[in-house]
Amino acid sequence: MPNSTNESQRNGTQSTAPEKQHGTEQDAPNKMPNDTKLGIKPAAPAPQKPLVTAQTPPNKKRLVGENYLTPDLVAKVTGQAKYAEDYRADGMLFTKLLLSPYPHARVLHIDASRALAMPGVKGILTMDDLPAPADSVTDLGVVIKANKRGERGLAMEPIYQGEPILAVAAVDEVTAADAIEKIKISYEPLPFVVDPFVSLRPGGPNARTDGNTWMRPPATGKGGPPPPLDVVEIKWTDEDFKDYDQGKMPMGKPTDQWTYGDVEGGFKDAALVLDETFITPNTSHQCLETRTVMAYWQGPKLVVCAGTQSTVQTIAAIARWMSMTPDNVVLISEYTGGGFGSKITASIHVIIPALLSKKCNAPVMMRISREEEHFIGRGRPSITGRIKCGFAKDGHITAIDMYSVLDNGPYDQSNDCNMSGRIVSLLYQPPAMRWRGISVLTNTTPRSAQSSPGGMQGITLMEPLMAKASRQLKIDQVELHRINAPASKAEFGPPGPNGKRGYPTSCFLQDALTKGAEKFKWSDRIAISGKRVGNKVRGVGVSSSTFVAGSKGY
Repeated sequence: MPNSTNESQRNGTQSTAPEKQHGTEQDAPNKMPNDTKLGIKPAAPAPQKPLVTAQTPPNKKRLVGENYLTPDLVAKVTGQAKYAEDYRADGMLFTKLLLSPYPHARVLHIDASRALAMPGVKGILTMDDLPAPADSVTDLGVVIKANKRGERGLAMEPIYQGEPILAVAAVDEVTAADAIEKIKISYEPLPFVVDPFVSLRPGGPNARTDGNTWMRPPATGKGGPPPPLDVVEIKWTDEDFKDYDQGKMPMGKPTDQWTYGDVEGGFKDAALVLDETFITPNTSHQCLETRTVMAYWQGPKLVVCAGTQSTVQTIAAIARWMSMTPDNVVLISEYTGGGFGSKITASIHVIIPALLSKKCNAPVMMRISREEEHFIGRGRPSITGRIKCGFAKDGHITAIDMYSVLDNGPYDQSNDCNMSGRIVSLLYQPPAMRWRGISVLTNTTPRSAQSSPGGMQGITLMEPLMAKASRQLKIDQVELHRINAPASKAEFGPPGPNGKRGYPTSCFLQDALTKGAEKFKWSDRIAISGKRVGNKVRGVGVSSSTFVAGSKGY
């Protein structure tokens, strides 16, 4: 294993920690330097009270309502915490990325001769060096076929500005960056689109040459896994867009839909029907730690130092991306500087230093800048939603008709669109509901899960209607939420393949709203809400939220 040092050594401190050994210098074809210990010796933890477990008696709780030190606190505030960027290894090279200046283009020719001739430049990686997309298998043994249109890490047809096209490895970052400047690339600009509704208009541009949305082909009826999603083109009509300029979201052909109950009957029985359009923004994750990676090989084993939210899932993902078995992947992830859903499996870009390491026969560090993180670091997708909601005189919701249009970005279909409807069904308990949706591909940065993916957008779309209904029906906001809140075993969403609807195993939202109103002195606050005090006007409101968790999901 290469000799490694911590950033803290440059501050006059040095410490080591034991690690698992994989392979030996004798069986490593790269003939890497002799092993030394990776990591740091953690600071002695402060005395802590015992954690509360399921068996802890109520009078023995030691953390709830108390201040306490987390196990990683001292290491973080003293700079001893070791992130991916802190690793070093003998002979380590640095790589820099060449990013697409176009939102959609085709690479016609790459001339890297001047860059490769520079002293200190050790290698270049392009899409031609990447392994082919591979199938994956779920925990239940279900095979998920490889998505040949999915993100690969490098591209010869970049479909968003800032997508990496190639990487250069050199003895230091300055040399690698200078080499990038000497590479000449010929591009063919292609049509692009950044607004889902522009793409859905008749004759509108598509984000990809073969279409603007994902759709699953019809099942063959032969059993086995469902067919993979395919990129298709969907355009709405001018008639669909007739009220668009008046702020009403068009509702053309969807790619997904479900329904339950008597929706039209629910609206007929309603004392108040609201029909509103709202938009949630695209939100970049912008984790404090960018997705920096260091990688090297020990014989057949690939060692990766990276931040991740799940080491188990990341090992499986790296093995799939690299077309190797998981037992040959060693992942070191002592600390991660934020993820929020964008680093569940680290990032497909970990393959860049991994492949360069094999190609150049040396460890490779890829440090991602803040600008690069903005491009490849993922974000929550925007949803433009139109919700028609009926309310009875007592505030009970009678029916919901919801349509979600998701800004999907350029790659794999996000599940946020469908989840927005499921969470609305769960949280507000309409006895009848229809949901329709479409995820539209755009030439913008890739999307991924961000805390409560889809749920946050659905709630954000629905809550303004709850506030408006509270005012028009003259029902207190807390009470309106309470009477529509789910209880344990409350059904939601469409029936599943077994004909049954899902339900939460436990739910105490009604109690939470009642107790929350008492704790926050809701009656006192709502009495002065909206009144001017000096030069300030303060308002108060209430919202509820939920998302999936646990082995059952809810």
